[in-house]
Amino acid sequence: MSFAKAVSFCLCVLAGFSSGNPQDRGGNKPVDPTGMESVGSLLLKTDISCILRTWRLKGILGCLRDGVPRVCLWIENAYPCGIVEVVRKAGRTQILEAVPALAGLEALRLFGSTSSHTADSGSGTALQFAESRIFTFIPPFVDDFIGIPIAKPRGPLFEIDYVSELDGFGWRTGLSDLLTDPATFLKSALPSCAALPDPIRCAGVWGPWSPRIGFANHPSEVVGSALLGLRAGRVAERPIGRVVLSRYPFEPRTGHYLQVIQPRLRSCVPINAPFIRPLEAGALSLAGSYLFIHFGIFEECKGCIPTRLAGPRIPVGGK
Repeated sequence: MSFAKAVSFCLCVLAGFSSGNPQDRGGNKPVDPTGMESVGSLLLKTDISCILRTWRLKGILGCLRDGVPRVCLWIENAYPCGIVEVVRKAGRTQILEAVPALAGLEALRLFGSTSSHTADSGSGTALQFAESRIFTFIPPFVDDFIGIPIAKPRGPLFEIDYVSELDGFGWRTGLSDLLTDPATFLKSALPSCAALPDPIRCAGVWGPWSPRIGFANHPSEVVGSALLGLRAGRVAERPIGRVVLSRYPFEPRTGHYLQVIQPRLRSCVPINAPFIRPLEAGALSLAGSYLFIHFGIFEECKGCIPTRLAGPRIPVGGK
C-alpha cells in the first residue's frame, strides 16, 4: 500500500470514529458551536465514509481517444467540494482562514432588514433570515482508495466564493432574480414542495430552491438554515445579476449530500432526506450559526468521461 493510500485509510478510520451515528449523541437541547474551525480541522472532520457509502459502478465503457481504444469503469460517488456557512449576525464567521477577509463586515451598512428566526408557536412555522457564505473546499484525498477508483473534482483546497453581506440587494429582496429570470416568482404559483417535492424546483421536502434569498419559512431552524446556505451555493454557481467573489462550480442539487460540522458533528445525509432527524437531532445552535460540508455527487470514466457533477436524484429511504 502506498503512503498516500495509507493516509487516506487512516483518515477514513478517523472519520468513522468522529462521525458515528447521528442519533447517538446529544438530545434536542440547543448547543453552542464548539469554536473556530480551520481547513485542517475540517479535513479531519470530513465524513470520508460518505464517499465510500455512495460509490457505485454504473457500467463499463469503451471509447477512442487520440486514435487509441480505451476501456474504463464508469463510476460515481459523493465527494466534498464546498463549505456552507450560515450565521445570524453579519460579519461573523466560524472559519479561521476567512476572518481576515470578512473583517469589517459587521460595520458594513447592509441593505434592507433582517427577520426573526424565532418559531411562531401559533402557526408552527418560523420566518428565518440568515447571512450565508460559500467556500470551495476540495480535500486532497487520493484518486483511488485501495484500488477502487474515486470520482474527484479538481479545484483549490480553500477559496472564498460568496459572502451574502456583499450581495445584500439580491440576498434580501430577490429583485435581482426577478429581473434576470422572471419565471422565478411564477414558480410560487405551483404546488408547495411539501406537497410536490420535484427534484428540479425543490430541495425535496426541505423547500424551494428559488427565490435565491436569505428568507425561509421553515419549522426547523437546522433544516431551514441548510436550505438558505444551499441557496447561496446556487447563487455562487449562477451569479447572473448577483455579487460573488468567485464562481462556485458545484451547484447544490437535490439528492446530493450535506454534513453538519457545527454546532455538533454529524455524518452526511442526502439533501432532501425525508427523515430529517439525523440532520437536526441535537444540532440546534444557541447562536443560530451553522457550518456544513457540501458533498456533490460526481461521475467519471477515466480516459473517456471527465469528472462531472451528476444530476439531481430522489434519495431512497433517506439514505
